[in-house]
Amino acid sequence: MSDIQGWFILVIALGFIAIAVQGVFRGWLPNGPNGYKRGEGVSRETSPLGFWFVFFLYLGAGLYGAAYAIRLLSAS
Repeated sequence: MSDIQGWFILVIALGFIAIAVQGVFRGWLPNGPNGYKRGEGVSRETSPLGFWFVFFLYLGAGLYGAAYAIRLLSAS
């Protein structure tokens, strides 16, 4: 059972990392309840401090989740 959980968490974590990386290239990161709509989110041009804060939140969550998933997968 922990194999399924580990792979699921790893996929979600890699998704967070992918969102952070695409945000650096696009200059915009989604956040909020309707975050994937272009109107809601944080832009590097309008709010650079908010952009980097959300970037590090996505990156930190992705790295933590990936480490946790690898620990789960190595234990089984």
